[in-house]
Amino acid sequence: MPYIPPLTALRSLEAVLRLGSFGRAAEELNVSKSAISHQVKALEENLGVALVVRPSTGETRRTTATPEGRRLQEAVELALGQLGNVCEDIKAGSRKTKRRRLIVSANGSFSSLWLAPRIASFAALQPGVEVHVRAVEAAPNLETERIDLAVIRIRRATELPTDEFLTGERVFPVASPVLLKDQPSGLADPADLMKFPLLQEEHSGTPEIDWSTWFDRLGLGPVPSERITRFSGFNLAVGAAIAGGGIALGRSPLIDFEMASGRLVRVLPGLEQPGSWNFVLRYNRQSRIDPIVRKLVVFLHQQADASRKWTADT
Repeated sequence: MPYIPPLTALRSLEAVLRLGSFGRAAEELNVSKSAISHQVKALEENLGVALVVRPSTGETRRTTATPEGRRLQEAVELALGQLGNVCEDIKAGSRKTKRRRLIVSANGSFSSLWLAPRIASFAALQPGVEVHVRAVEAAPNLETERIDLAVIRIRRATELPTDEFLTGERVFPVASPVLLKDQPSGLADPADLMKFPLLQEEHSGTPEIDWSTWFDRLGLGPVPSERITRFSGFNLAVGAAIAGGGIALGRSPLIDFEMASGRLVRVLPGLEQPGSWNFVLRYNRQSRIDPIVRKLVVFLHQQADASRKWTADT
């Protein structure tokens, strides 16, 4: 067999480069910082090349990889992922179960409002599969976190050729029909927005979910700030709207279930703006050809297509 360095040294290198720090790698692997440094240095001497770029004393920047270090890091991540999957399969067999575990991740709003109910429907059709959904805000490392498929939120203008487009967003005002009981078909005059409390998700660089953008577009002048209640997340703003607390700027397809159930309705029919974000699918390298993962991807595309058609027709 070809020469393979000690697994402890390879794990040390992978942790240092993934976490960007010898200290953080030591904490994760529960060893001393000097032990991690010794393992990486011995690995470099063994292979005859530098694998990491160490910051100078006093610098706070991350420890990064040389080209050779990056190649080895990627190979270690792939190998550890494969070993982990085999060990999980063996452990599952020892428990006399043949259930396949499928792990999917997305950010909090997309997970709870769009993905979760659809994953539940998919799981009901796959009795031999144990499906786990994780809410993860930042883009995860799929290999080290052993995630089969991730739904990643990216800027609409971003081009990531390795990712697979799933769906985009459309934004429009929504409210509970209870709030609009006297105007069940929506507001005939946009100026009537002034009569209702306005709900807004806190955001950064996303103008279409800011009431000031809509007031400018509709020619209503400055937004009366005393009428706005702000929320730290989209789920909170949507929950307040469903409870009849005011008018929110809804993001489709995240609110499609609430609209289909009648708990939310459009306030200004026909008026909407494109969202600043798209949702894309990112695969674990080992899972790309997995038949269960491919089946889930087809299912999610079907659901996204149905969402787009349904929203366009409402």
